[in-house]
Amino acid sequence: MTSATTQTHRTLRGLIAGLVAAVPMGALTMMLGLATGLGFFEPLRLIASALLGEAALDGAFPVLLGLMLHMATGALLGALYARVVRPSASTPAAGIVYGLGVWAVAALVQGAAAPLLAQGLPGWIFALAHAVYGLSLAALLRR
Repeated sequence: MTSATTQTHRTLRGLIAGLVAAVPMGALTMMLGLATGLGFFEPLRLIASALLGEAALDGAFPVLLGLMLHMATGALLGALYARVVRPSASTPAAGIVYGLGVWAVAALVQGAAAPLLAQGLPGWIFALAHAVYGLSLAALLRR
């Protein structure tokens, strides 16, 4: 394979792996939201609040929008990981570090971009979910 073909292949694998890795991350966040009294769909509403503001807190559409934003972000971040980390270096530790790095950047910008998300989702849930995303992503791209 040529270098360009290899990069395209890695990017596509990263998109798919990121999409798949976003599933356990989202499921964990929703279950912890329910367990902590926040609500099962509230994490998705809070994600949608980045675009809809307080309107995201009511109705079914924000849940769907939050899910779409979550999955799309997971896919894009998976593609970035696949471009930066070689498959042989895609260890569990590398994935967790990547996930926590994404969490740190997100935590820095979410106050301005999505203040409802910053205020509504406990930081420990946000951090743990990103670590699970990174771990899942690394496992999927290790093959």
